[in-house]
Amino acid sequence: MLRNYLSIAWRNLWKHRLFSLINLIGLGLAMAMCLLIIIQVQSSFEKDTFHPYPDRTYRILTDVTNKDGKTFPLAMTPLPLGPKLLQEQSGIEQMAQVIRGFGGSFSNRIKSLSAWGHYVSPGYFQLFAFPLEKGKPAIVPYTVVLSHETAEKFFGNVDPIGKVLENKEMGAFTVTGVFAPLGAKQTHLEADLVVSIATYPSLNPTVNQNDWLNYNACTYVLLQKGVSSARLDGMLAQVVADNKKHVDLTGIKELGFRRQLVSRISPDFQGLLNNPGVEPWFKVLVNIIMMLVIISLAIFNYTNLTLTRSLSRAREIGVRKVAGAARWQLVLQLLMESVLLAFCALIIGFLGLQFMKSFIYARWLTWDVQHPLVLWLAFMGFALFTGIAAGIAPARILSYGKPVVMLKGAVETVGSRKIGFRKVLIVVQFVVSLVFMVFSAVMYSQFRYMATDNDNFNRKNILNIPLADHNTYRLLSNEMSKLSGVNSVGAASAPFNESAAPATITRNSRIKDGMEPLQAYKYAVDAAFIRNMQLRFVAGNNLPESSSDSLKGHFVVINEKAVQSLGLTDARSSIGQTIVLDSSEMIIAGVVKNFNFMRYEMPVTPLVLQYDPYAFKTLSLSVQDGVKQEPLVASLQGLWKRLYPYEPFLYSWYEQQMYDDYMENEDLKLFGVIILIVFVIASLGMLGIVTYNMEKRVKEVGIRKVMGAGVGQMMRLLSWSFVKLILIAALVGLPLGGFLGSLFLNIFTYRATPGIWIYVVCLGSLSLVGILTIGIQTYRTAMLNPAITLRQE
Repeated sequence: MLRNYLSIAWRNLWKHRLFSLINLIGLGLAMAMCLLIIIQVQSSFEKDTFHPYPDRTYRILTDVTNKDGKTFPLAMTPLPLGPKLLQEQSGIEQMAQVIRGFGGSFSNRIKSLSAWGHYVSPGYFQLFAFPLEKGKPAIVPYTVVLSHETAEKFFGNVDPIGKVLENKEMGAFTVTGVFAPLGAKQTHLEADLVVSIATYPSLNPTVNQNDWLNYNACTYVLLQKGVSSARLDGMLAQVVADNKKHVDLTGIKELGFRRQLVSRISPDFQGLLNNPGVEPWFKVLVNIIMMLVIISLAIFNYTNLTLTRSLSRAREIGVRKVAGAARWQLVLQLLMESVLLAFCALIIGFLGLQFMKSFIYARWLTWDVQHPLVLWLAFMGFALFTGIAAGIAPARILSYGKPVVMLKGAVETVGSRKIGFRKVLIVVQFVVSLVFMVFSAVMYSQFRYMATDNDNFNRKNILNIPLADHNTYRLLSNEMSKLSGVNSVGAASAPFNESAAPATITRNSRIKDGMEPLQAYKYAVDAAFIRNMQLRFVAGNNLPESSSDSLKGHFVVINEKAVQSLGLTDARSSIGQTIVLDSSEMIIAGVVKNFNFMRYEMPVTPLVLQYDPYAFKTLSLSVQDGVKQEPLVASLQGLWKRLYPYEPFLYSWYEQQMYDDYMENEDLKLFGVIILIVFVIASLGMLGIVTYNMEKRVKEVGIRKVMGAGVGQMMRLLSWSFVKLILIAALVGLPLGGFLGSLFLNIFTYRATPGIWIYVVCLGSLSLVGILTIGIQTYRTAMLNPAITLRQE
């Protein structure tokens, strides 16, 4: 029986090839995006499930309860916890600790690249399934193990064991090993390199290694065979009891610890703080909702088109009913058609997935999973679900009709005609398309604003060059300033938008009052750098340009937020006031207007610009307009090689660097693909409905033309009902998309102001596609010869 149903389903799909093709393309495009989402969801559940002892390996979590009784769950633990458990508690076979935040720019004397990773204890190499491809673990201070990809970037095919990577601030690190590629395996401990935890004290001398209130380490333990998880709970309770006796817990009400299986780290259903590399549960939920929304649009198409051409199948269903077919048999036959179409769409969706894989390079996207068989079962299960969901409504409606009515060529659609069910589906499709378009356009405007913004600080005609040695920056600066095309040369600890150093500030008079210092950020800069950035002064002057470092070092420039936070009356009256920066007294030379010096989403924070030549790491060259870049760079490179023959010459044009950081955004590509898919689905749905509607009205058109109606009149008559649907979708979709776009913009402190052009372009695009879809079909129908159409039966 199923074989017969399958054969009938195939013949029906082939008979109505246009509608089948529209449904197939719509479902296929939707499935391509849905398959990608399924991969992301599966990978989030597979993360860290490949380690050798999944039932005995636990991550320790911290619960901190403040004085107000509010508890904060943390994925991090105090650094002393790991050694205490391993040394004082029996039943623990191994312990590993990971401290995040190691990294920077490293050089192998040939090229410099950025790399980031973790400090790890020796247990890291035993507890986790991160096998070494070559070499040995990093145990002694200043030794590192590289990932396979990082080793290739630095050394190519050369054996990296024993080679040295240098960082200007942290020193030289010897490569002792290389990790084997993980392949499709996913982990929350992803890193370019790991360094021995024995290096941590020397690079962080101010950190107290025995501080129980500094939650900076991830702690993992491996229980011995036969030791229960309840035993581990008892160990952690014992640590808490010991801390209450011997540790000063001033400032908090309670400090507790609990366990979490490593295989259940991702997704995060507990809302843990300081939990990088782990997807929160709501992100997984958003992915699932997105998948359902996209596939629902394609399902709407199928339902819409199937119901639209229901009249052509009414007699067929009526004959089958008269012949004795039960309703469930008719439902099964119609579902077979939709399921067959869904599996054909799965093939198109898989091909679309491969195309997206070659086109989108977002690092956060996962394209491979650890268990491909499970993935394919999920794909096929999703295709089956899609087929049933798409076909269930048409199957129930078509199988409901009475044979007498259906043999006359009609079908009772259970009130769907009265409520405009099919029109509602079309409006929903175009509303979703318009919402995606407006939201993405708003997002694009924000990224473009961040990429091209010169209002906060100047990035045009600025060339940044990392310093090889801060002691010789004056010599290099003087030599570069003599080159043709260079206006001025400034120096800074880092370009704006990067590496602002934390600092504390307070008014001098408040030290005696015991007031807490304010948290701020600072950059080490000189006066030329401030001029190059074209910061706007609201009061006072730039930093002094005297040749005496001791004089210049006593003055600072602050922003308006710092004036406000310090409780000073206003910017003008703050000039000449003395403040304490960290532990040094400084005089305010000037106040600049608040500007974005970090990320655009960060709140406005106090900023201090201080002259400190020992912290200078970057030269900022202001270049004249119209200067050719290649000859200038060649001159700078020749000068550099003369002064630093063994150091690579690195540079970046600030404007291009900022543009690349924000506009080369793979998220925009992904949103573009989603918009295209949603838009094509909606357009195909409209095309199918219009095509079928025109086929049903050809005789009416013929009669009206015989009665004297012109082509223009016929096109207006035939298209108006569909144009109304687009107008309704615009009235709903534009405000909704604008509202969601405003929610996105509220993430940013410094944000773009979306212009009316966004709504005009989005509405214009929707209208253009709608008009072309409707206009072509109505024009073809209006141009038919009445003598032919009226003669047809």
